[in-house]
Amino acid sequence: MKMKFLKSQLLVMLLMSLLFMACTTNDDIVADNQTVNEIEDETTTDEPTVEGPTEETVVLLNLNEVINANDELSLLSEAIIKAGLEETFSEDGPNTVFAPSNEAIEELFDLLGDEFNSFEDFNGFLEVELLRRILTFHVTQANLLSRDFVAGELTTLYDNTTIEIIASDDVFAIRDASPINANFLAVDHLATNGTLHIIDKILVPEEVAEVLDLPSATDSKPIKELIEETDEFTFLEEALVLTDLLETLGEQGPFTVFAPSDDSLTTLLAFLGEEFTSIEDFDSEEEIAWLREVLLYHVVPGLLTSSDFTEGPLITLSGENTLALLDRGDQFSIIDGTSFQANIIVKNITAQNGMIHIVDRILVPESILNALAGTVSSAFEQVMISDENLKTSLELFRLVQNSMDLEALSNKEFTFFLPTDQAFEDLFNALGYDTLESFNSEAGQEVLKDILSYHCVENRKVTTTDFTTGEILSTYQGEKIKVQTDVNGVYLLDKTESASKVIIADEEILQGVIHVVDKVLLPQEVLKHLSAL
Repeated sequence: MKMKFLKSQLLVMLLMSLLFMACTTNDDIVADNQTVNEIEDETTTDEPTVEGPTEETVVLLNLNEVINANDELSLLSEAIIKAGLEETFSEDGPNTVFAPSNEAIEELFDLLGDEFNSFEDFNGFLEVELLRRILTFHVTQANLLSRDFVAGELTTLYDNTTIEIIASDDVFAIRDASPINANFLAVDHLATNGTLHIIDKILVPEEVAEVLDLPSATDSKPIKELIEETDEFTFLEEALVLTDLLETLGEQGPFTVFAPSDDSLTTLLAFLGEEFTSIEDFDSEEEIAWLREVLLYHVVPGLLTSSDFTEGPLITLSGENTLALLDRGDQFSIIDGTSFQANIIVKNITAQNGMIHIVDRILVPESILNALAGTVSSAFEQVMISDENLKTSLELFRLVQNSMDLEALSNKEFTFFLPTDQAFEDLFNALGYDTLESFNSEAGQEVLKDILSYHCVENRKVTTTDFTTGEILSTYQGEKIKVQTDVNGVYLLDKTESASKVIIADEEILQGVIHVVDKVLLPQEVLKHLSAL
């Protein structure tokens, strides 16, 4: 059965995004009378227990009002209104609601694009009906506090379908028709007509899963088979076969795979250079060994769900190469050897022998950076690493050095201008971007390549004593830079006609020289690219 992800039909995209999106705990949604559902075996039975609220808690709002009053459940409130279920959540009950937080829903709108900005955009009958079924699947007719949790099935308001409370390691979780369990983020929001618990994913009934051809909880397959059956993993499958690693992902494990989709292939090929355009270009033993190391770098031993993410290093199967998880507050990113962040776009795809998370680019280990670094690359990196104000230049250099073939500079004179971190920050602010990662696309890669090559003057070593006012410098990128000098120093004019000052001069390297400048130089070609991004 083919798995369908984000590029499926619009409705499939909607529900699959709801299914696979997880979120991190938000302390703001935990009420004063709540306890997180960590299990402590304080009884003589084998069942985990969770403490609930005290009997002194004063309750004034019904379930619908509790949802409306909680800012972190505002999207759930909008969904209830859209599905016409306000009365259901307000009636006497008692009912227990397992409520997906905003973090479990809001990524949906970003994934669907400009046409879907709120639940008001869900205007088809089928969309609203499926939304109604999914929401009632989150409600059971009982007042179930966290201290009452026991392993077993619960009947929901959706046509007597059931969900299952399970003991997962040391915590309770909820099993639905999907292979992904829902974790509790906060428990025991009390209401006049029941209790509400906040969970980290949308629950999906079997009927909806079957209609949408979603994988069933009983359909979980090894990572190997999921990769083979997923259209978006064509390149990944071919690469795993070429490097004899596919069978490894069919073994016992468990493994956690940060899987790059086909869309992320351009990042690796741009990094490796123009001679790499497809998997067929990895045709030597050395290149296949590189690819194997890159693929192993995407695999972490053990089972790691998004709820397990903590900031810090991750051991991979690629020798001593480690990944790092970065806590960005609202989500986690992955840092690889390039120091760039990779985004996790789909989380928690459960397999028999582990877990898959889909990332938006291929991760490159430090060992591959070192293996590909030639004489010029190594020399430039030493200069940039030694100056704490050139970190962004170093990141840019590592990302596009191979596609520029800078090794050609090893046997000739050159002049290179390196912008400071502040210079890049000023540029990003002016463009409305955050970091270099805003250029993480094929077109963006071309922009970065043009920017870096515009800072290089070939076949000439120009020191500060050589600069003259009005002089025109021809760059590696092809366009020109104009020089101005005065008593205050040396200035460079790009196509924006805004001056960039040389603030550190004459760092000799190989047969060339490096100058540090306080503004990023932009050629006309880059200005044209930026207007199109």
